[in-house]
Amino acid sequence: MPEPERPQGPEEPPRSVTLSQIMPAYLGGVVPPMPGNPKRRAFHAAPPRAVVAYWASSTDAGLTPAEAEKRLGRLGPNKLEEEPPPTLLRRLLAQVSDFTVLALIAAALIAAGLSIFAPDPSHTTFLGRFGDSLAILLIVVLNAILGLVQEQRAERALAALRDLTSPVARVLRGGQTALVPAQALVPGDIVMLDEGDKVSADLRLVSAADLEIEEAALTGESVPVSKDPMAALEPGAALADRASMAFMGTRVTRGRARGVVVSTGMHTELGSIAGMLAKVEEEPTPLQRQLERFGKDIVIGCIAVSAIVFIAGWLAAGQRPREMFLVAVSLAVAAIPEGLPAITTIVLALGTQRMARRNALVRKLPAVETLGCAQIVCTDKTGTLTQNAMTVRRLWAGGATWEVGGGGRDAAGAITPGDASGAEADLALVVHAASHASGARVTPRADEPGRLDASGDPTDAALLVLGWKGKRLGRQPTVTGEVAFSSARRLATVVVDEDGRQVAYARGAPEVVLGRSTHIEEHGASRPLTDEDRQRIGAAAAAWGQDAMRVLALAVRRTPPAEGELAGWEQGLSFVGLVGIVDPPRPEIAAAVAQASQAGIRTVMITGDHPATARAVAREVGLWAEGDVAITGADVDNLDQQRLEAMTQRIRVVARATAAHKLRIVDALKARGIVCAMTGDGVNDAPAVKAAHIGVAMGRAGTEVTKEAADLVLADDNYATIIAAVEEGRAIYANIRKFIYFLLSSNAGIVLMVLAASLFAWNAPLTPIQILWINLITNGLPALALGVDPRDPEPMAAAPRAPGARLMPPASWISLAIVGAIMAAASLWVFAWAGGPKATDPAALARARTLAFSVLAIAPMFHAFNCRSASASIFKLGFFTNRPLWGAILVGLGLQALAVYVPALHPVFKTTNLSGRDVGVVVALSAAMLVLGEVVKVFLRARPR
Repeated sequence: MPEPERPQGPEEPPRSVTLSQIMPAYLGGVVPPMPGNPKRRAFHAAPPRAVVAYWASSTDAGLTPAEAEKRLGRLGPNKLEEEPPPTLLRRLLAQVSDFTVLALIAAALIAAGLSIFAPDPSHTTFLGRFGDSLAILLIVVLNAILGLVQEQRAERALAALRDLTSPVARVLRGGQTALVPAQALVPGDIVMLDEGDKVSADLRLVSAADLEIEEAALTGESVPVSKDPMAALEPGAALADRASMAFMGTRVTRGRARGVVVSTGMHTELGSIAGMLAKVEEEPTPLQRQLERFGKDIVIGCIAVSAIVFIAGWLAAGQRPREMFLVAVSLAVAAIPEGLPAITTIVLALGTQRMARRNALVRKLPAVETLGCAQIVCTDKTGTLTQNAMTVRRLWAGGATWEVGGGGRDAAGAITPGDASGAEADLALVVHAASHASGARVTPRADEPGRLDASGDPTDAALLVLGWKGKRLGRQPTVTGEVAFSSARRLATVVVDEDGRQVAYARGAPEVVLGRSTHIEEHGASRPLTDEDRQRIGAAAAAWGQDAMRVLALAVRRTPPAEGELAGWEQGLSFVGLVGIVDPPRPEIAAAVAQASQAGIRTVMITGDHPATARAVAREVGLWAEGDVAITGADVDNLDQQRLEAMTQRIRVVARATAAHKLRIVDALKARGIVCAMTGDGVNDAPAVKAAHIGVAMGRAGTEVTKEAADLVLADDNYATIIAAVEEGRAIYANIRKFIYFLLSSNAGIVLMVLAASLFAWNAPLTPIQILWINLITNGLPALALGVDPRDPEPMAAAPRAPGARLMPPASWISLAIVGAIMAAASLWVFAWAGGPKATDPAALARARTLAFSVLAIAPMFHAFNCRSASASIFKLGFFTNRPLWGAILVGLGLQALAVYVPALHPVFKTTNLSGRDVGVVVALSAAMLVLGEVVKVFLRARPR
């Protein structure tokens, strides 16, 4: 346990002050330090009396109210610290910090400056003078709003951690029992726990009766843990093995106890996780890095080209500097894909809807795509790979083994002989005996026929479900007596009235039941139990234990004991059989693991469970292969960072893992440049989930802490959903590349046209507002439609892309340059055909510009069909398989018609009406893009791979 470091008082608190410094008189008992960290105390390894003395308390009276108040004043309240959430301004600045967006803001400011200090005399209205700047800023604002709406960036993880703490606690104060706020607990308080209580602080148990605590959220244990105040533990015992402790945020499921508070607030194990969570800094995703680098390359390229145009036009062509500066700015505006940030945000947002339909709820937009490049998925076992429902898988009765089918909550399931033909009577008796487990309740689900709801003890629930599968759970007999299970006795017995006769059914550990049995049920009759029988039963139980099964024995007694007491019913039993209980894998997991492996994704199981249990599940779902390595949390502690990083490629299972172990493994994977996803449901998973490239939380079983730290939440807690999300992520990334290629190739046409016209000393073929219109409207809508293009039929056939791979490979740059050159040539030709280069008549210049403007607006719409695939023909893909693209084209054509044919818009766009002949020329030149694209694809498909 970490020894608290608290300030001495509320005014000017000193740093790094320990309780041993400010309360030396309290520390009476001897508590050993934690190995490797003398500032931390191993309270679990010290006797209860020594721990109580350490805090100068009393198990009978506790602290006095005055002393408790004094300590509270010095140590502070028992609560978790929190950081204030980011302000709206900070969140807004995060949305506009992208390099491309900053470049757009700079372009808007430059355009505004030119409008103020060097205005165009033809622009007489405010909209006319500042239209370019306003249009660019509108895109920036739209992108920021979309980001704020889609991403809830406020960190609520620490607030969720606070919700795990109990509001009140029952303590001894001055010898009297009192209910006090959980925040008022201090070290030395004696806390009393009962079934259903939430533990309010870290406690060293002093006494306990049949105490079991649910620690899954903290340690990953899939079943409640039995506690023993007198357990002899080493100072270095793992968190999950500290049977003498009760930890803040866990819940009592059985029994009662009394414990002394040893740690409060941020010094508890829960507080340690909160501290780790607060220190974890989120890193940009691969897509964010790629877009940032891509944006910088584009902006630098635009500035370089604009500078070349300015110098060439001024010095080589003899153009006036002011004119060439305006041309250079227009060229920069033309080259920068203004719609890229907004379209990327929208496409990712639409991707969240597609993932939601597959039970993957996205909390942070970049995670939509990041899953597509995941190389390793680190997954929890309980509830993710398994059903989180203890289930009887195997029976032993009358010398024969039976296999039980069906899921953990299925009302039906085949029971078939496993190794020999067993007697039906023996099987019927085992199922009948199991049906008398009294520590749980099982009922049919009204909303899902064939499924069961279970509550109570998980093991007893598994036995009752077996009764349903064996058709033996009908009207329950009247219970006349019961001896409850306890960790000390390891046995439970229920006495029932069956047709007027008293019959006892016992269940418990095989060695305990065998020790109380004198007979065995076999082939429908009872005979004396021999030593050979005991050896045979013990060997079966041991073998099942090696398969990570929890083995229970069942027995019956049909004659009342002579003394008539309940304890007598547990002697002279007749052994009925064995049941093997596991938390079975989900039925779809094996196929999902195989699909992930085919896609080049390695799955690593990281769990708090026992190594044997973890390995057994890994083998069953197909995770385990020759040469794989299974390690424990203790092994992780003993490895230095270099050796741990070297082992990451071979590790397949990590058992007995704590929050710190999971975080170290994630850090080791990231240090090797591996894109990793981490799943989790418990509080202990939150730091690693937040640190991973993609944090995945369980929606049903997950704590709010983990959900708030995650990028993705699984609505069905299913590993197979992660693989489905990976599939969607790959499709989204492919679509992002499609629309970026589309935007850049279309912009290249504008850039090359403006560049050529300036070098030839022609009249400007396009106005800045026309360039913005093409970029944002006629190009933006098809780009958005390409972002939702139907995914490739086999997106999981290839390995994950390298994290450092360029968003646009060199071949794509060459291709888009060629496409841009063709578009520029077409628009320059039509501009020259209409007499625009040297036109002095405003009407002639307006017609030439309108023709060039229309070609550059409509040609990309035909080109969009080429962008759907690098090699596949649109006739193979299907013209109408992307209906949003047709909608975008129709809307774009309609808007372009408005810009050309609405008289009120002519002054804004500097356009004029086109004749039918002009429209025919525009359509012919634009459609040539599709024809040329299909011809190129024929050669691409013909070349050898």
